[in-house]
Amino acid sequence: MSSVPQELPELIQCGATTSLTAHEAAKLHVICRDVPVVQAFLSCELAGGHDGSHVVVAATADDGELWWWLQWGSHWREVRQIDLCEARWLDDPYLDDCLLPEGHPGPHSFQLQAG
Repeated sequence: MSSVPQELPELIQCGATTSLTAHEAAKLHVICRDVPVVQAFLSCELAGGHDGSHVVVAATADDGELWWWLQWGSHWREVRQIDLCEARWLDDPYLDDCLLPEGHPGPHSFQLQAG
Protein backbone atom coordinates (compact mmCIF):
# COMPACT_ATOMS: atom_id res chain seq x y z
CA MET A 1 0.00 0.00 0.00
CA SER A 2 1.39 3.41 -0.88
CA SER A 3 0.86 6.68 0.93
CA VAL A 4 1.07 10.24 -0.33
CA PRO A 5 2.35 13.44 1.26
CA GLN A 6 0.02 15.24 3.63
CA GLU A 7 0.11 18.55 1.66
CA LEU A 8 -2.11 18.07 -1.39
CA PRO A 9 -2.94 20.51 -4.18
CA GLU A 10 -6.61 20.94 -5.01
CA LEU A 11 -7.27 19.77 -8.57
CA ILE A 12 -10.49 19.59 -10.59
CA GLN A 13 -11.96 16.39 -12.04
CA CYS A 14 -12.01 15.98 -15.83
CA GLY A 15 -15.79 16.13 -16.13
CA ALA A 16 -16.07 14.55 -19.61
CA THR A 17 -19.43 12.79 -19.69
CA THR A 18 -20.98 9.76 -21.30
CA SER A 19 -23.77 7.33 -20.51
CA LEU A 20 -24.02 3.59 -20.61
CA THR A 21 -25.26 1.98 -23.78
CA ALA A 22 -28.06 -0.58 -23.48
CA HIS A 23 -25.50 -3.34 -24.19
CA GLU A 24 -23.15 -2.10 -21.42
CA ALA A 25 -26.02 -1.78 -18.93
CA ALA A 26 -27.22 -5.32 -19.75
CA LYS A 27 -23.70 -6.71 -19.23
CA LEU A 28 -23.40 -4.94 -15.86
CA HIS A 29 -26.90 -6.01 -14.80
CA VAL A 30 -25.94 -9.68 -15.22
CA ILE A 31 -22.77 -9.17 -13.15
CA CYS A 32 -23.89 -6.61 -10.57
CA ARG A 33 -27.68 -6.39 -10.52
CA ASP A 34 -27.54 -2.69 -9.51
CA VAL A 35 -26.40 -0.43 -12.36
CA PRO A 36 -26.96 3.21 -13.38
CA VAL A 37 -29.85 4.08 -15.68
CA VAL A 38 -28.81 3.93 -19.35
CA GLN A 39 -29.62 7.63 -19.91
CA ALA A 40 -27.81 8.84 -16.75
CA PHE A 41 -24.74 10.99 -17.30
CA LEU A 42 -21.52 9.51 -15.96
CA SER A 43 -18.53 11.86 -15.50
CA CYS A 44 -14.87 10.95 -15.89
CA GLU A 45 -13.31 10.68 -12.45
CA LEU A 46 -9.71 11.48 -13.43
CA ALA A 47 -8.04 14.89 -13.08
CA GLY A 48 -8.82 17.51 -15.70
CA GLY A 49 -6.32 17.54 -18.56
CA HIS A 50 -5.33 13.90 -18.09
CA ASP A 51 -3.72 11.88 -20.86
CA GLY A 52 -5.39 8.83 -22.38
CA SER A 53 -8.87 7.44 -21.94
CA HIS A 54 -11.63 8.59 -19.62
CA VAL A 55 -12.83 6.36 -16.78
CA VAL A 56 -15.82 6.21 -14.46
CA VAL A 57 -17.00 3.58 -12.00
CA ALA A 58 -20.08 1.99 -13.54
CA ALA A 59 -21.05 -0.51 -10.82
CA THR A 60 -19.76 -2.58 -7.93
CA ALA A 61 -20.36 -6.23 -7.08
CA ASP A 62 -19.74 -8.66 -4.22
CA ASP A 63 -20.57 -6.10 -1.52
CA GLY A 64 -18.19 -3.53 -2.99
CA GLU A 65 -15.25 -5.88 -3.41
CA LEU A 66 -15.30 -5.79 -7.23
CA TRP A 67 -15.39 -2.47 -9.07
CA TRP A 68 -16.54 -2.34 -12.71
CA TRP A 69 -15.39 0.64 -14.76
CA LEU A 70 -16.39 2.16 -18.07
CA GLN A 71 -13.34 3.34 -19.99
CA TRP A 72 -13.79 5.29 -23.19
CA GLY A 73 -11.85 7.15 -25.83
CA SER A 74 -12.64 8.82 -29.12
CA HIS A 75 -13.56 5.61 -30.96
CA TRP A 76 -13.80 2.86 -28.36
CA ARG A 77 -15.52 1.87 -25.09
CA GLU A 78 -14.94 -0.97 -22.64
CA VAL A 79 -16.57 -2.15 -19.42
CA ARG A 80 -14.13 -4.09 -17.26
CA GLN A 81 -13.32 -4.99 -13.70
CA ILE A 82 -10.28 -3.20 -12.26
CA ASP A 83 -9.15 -3.26 -8.65
CA LEU A 84 -8.94 0.00 -6.72
CA CYS A 85 -5.72 1.99 -6.44
CA GLU A 86 -3.93 1.18 -3.17
CA ALA A 87 -2.89 4.77 -2.34
CA ARG A 88 -4.01 6.26 0.97
CA TRP A 89 -3.90 9.77 2.36
CA LEU A 90 -2.57 9.42 5.89
CA ASP A 91 -3.49 12.73 7.48
CA ASP A 92 -4.82 12.18 10.99
CA PRO A 93 -7.57 12.43 11.95
CA TYR A 94 -8.63 11.78 8.34
CA LEU A 95 -7.66 8.65 6.44
CA ASP A 96 -8.76 8.45 2.83
CA ASP A 97 -8.41 5.71 0.21
CA CYS A 98 -8.06 6.48 -3.48
CA LEU A 99 -11.28 5.52 -5.27
CA LEU A 100 -9.80 5.34 -8.77
CA PRO A 101 -8.77 2.21 -10.65
CA GLU A 102 -5.36 0.67 -10.11
CA GLY A 103 -2.78 2.16 -12.47
CA HIS A 104 -4.74 5.39 -13.10
CA PRO A 105 -2.83 8.37 -14.51
CA GLY A 106 -2.41 11.54 -12.49
CA PRO A 107 -3.47 12.44 -8.97
CA HIS A 108 -5.53 10.30 -6.60
CA SER A 109 -9.25 10.80 -5.98
CA PHE A 110 -8.71 12.42 -2.58
CA GLN A 111 -6.69 15.17 -4.32
CA LEU A 112 -9.57 16.12 -6.64
CA GLN A 113 -12.56 18.41 -6.37
CA ALA A 114 -15.65 17.60 -8.41
CA GLY A 115 -15.65 19.60 -11.65
